[in-house]
Amino acid sequence: MSNSLLVVGPRSYTPERSYVLKVIFNEFLGINYVYEEVPTVKCVEIRVTDDSSKVLVWPDVFFQIEPVKWLTSASLPIEPLHMWYVKGDLPEVVLAKPNIPIIFWVNSEVWLKRDENKIELGIDIAGSVFFILTRYEELVVAERDEHKRFPAKASLAYREGFLDRPIVDEYIEILWACMKRLWPGLERRERRYQIWLSHDVDIPFCAVGKPCVAVLRNAVGDLVKRGNISLFARRVQSRLLNEPRFDPCNTFDFIMSMSERYDLKSTFFFKAGHSNPLYDNDYSLEDSWIQTLMRRIYERGHEIGIHPSYESYRDEKTLRLECEQLRRVAENLGISQERWGSRQHYLRWENPVTWQICDESGLDYDSTLGFADHAGFRCGTCHQFPVFNLRTRKPLRLRERPLIAMDGTLLAPQYMALRPEQALEWIERLSNTCRRFGGTFTLLWHNTNLTGRWQRELYLQALEASIK
Repeated sequence: MSNSLLVVGPRSYTPERSYVLKVIFNEFLGINYVYEEVPTVKCVEIRVTDDSSKVLVWPDVFFQIEPVKWLTSASLPIEPLHMWYVKGDLPEVVLAKPNIPIIFWVNSEVWLKRDENKIELGIDIAGSVFFILTRYEELVVAERDEHKRFPAKASLAYREGFLDRPIVDEYIEILWACMKRLWPGLERRERRYQIWLSHDVDIPFCAVGKPCVAVLRNAVGDLVKRGNISLFARRVQSRLLNEPRFDPCNTFDFIMSMSERYDLKSTFFFKAGHSNPLYDNDYSLEDSWIQTLMRRIYERGHEIGIHPSYESYRDEKTLRLECEQLRRVAENLGISQERWGSRQHYLRWENPVTWQICDESGLDYDSTLGFADHAGFRCGTCHQFPVFNLRTRKPLRLRERPLIAMDGTLLAPQYMALRPEQALEWIERLSNTCRRFGGTFTLLWHNTNLTGRWQRELYLQALEASIK
């Protein structure tokens, strides 16, 4: 059977609809399609080009919003969301849980109707996927935290209890299950589970170059609070000798060795600028030891990215200069990479400004989009995807690699404040979910959170849990 589809839909929000259909069919399913706009059509219809007798239909809800209400609170989903027990209608579908919340819908009594040649879905697949992927709500809802970040608790996913599941991937699996029922001969792109380890180099050293008073205070904490004589000795020794090799936060070789043990690559995001003295002043790419570290990372087969400074997330000039600085240093060191990516400092991100300036700065991908205060699927997917500027209404070359879990998110007292065993449970559950959908489990772990034995043990357990 031909894998080419004919998709027919209404004439409204053409750039938005074209983008999301391309993501659904080309990016996620790997199926070719032709799209036709028909002004008289009120829903989306899908047919296979060599079997026009059968049709799959879903309602067009989100893209029927009046233009005056677009990007306003009037366009947000109605809460509480309805729930559909999908397994009752499509037992073969791949889901994180048997029930799924419905973001945009037309009939809450019937979610799926079928006869021999037609399947009608009651949920707006394209509108729902677009809403989540583009982070539409983050341009509408004004709530921000102390770092001007959109918090997880302000999101629809958190309020409705689906932040721990990739709802975009689930919607596409529902679509695929319906397509297979109508056209059993259809084939899709195979996607395999991957683990992507990343490490933001905020503070390469805990003691070297630091004020003696601060080092002494932390050293006392090593003895009194942590009861760790070895850490105390290393901290004092590295400060007295001004020797990075002994610094407790110099855990980079450990990180790379663990990645290599499991045949994984690590990506290290380095800071190249200092736009805010309170959050950025710690090291320079011109430091000889930093350059030695970068070269060693490259020679061992790992990757380097940019960790843009605190104020760069909405400043095109600052971000561009920092990217140029990183590339210049890398070139001088003989470092050559096909792809260059970023993760914003403190996970600061503004929709759609940050994506736009990343794209204009020549970056290939970004991996900022995970919530600082709660682990899970901020973008509703465990797959990378091309991004869309909601203001200019244009797709960008830039791709987003969603961040699923971060050490600080799980463990820090101001965020989830989990005990180590609880954090491990979350990592195992989230990685298993990514595995179920053939996605990528993106884990961020800082070099500064590997100074203690329990931290290293937890990291190793996290790797093992996500690999098995």
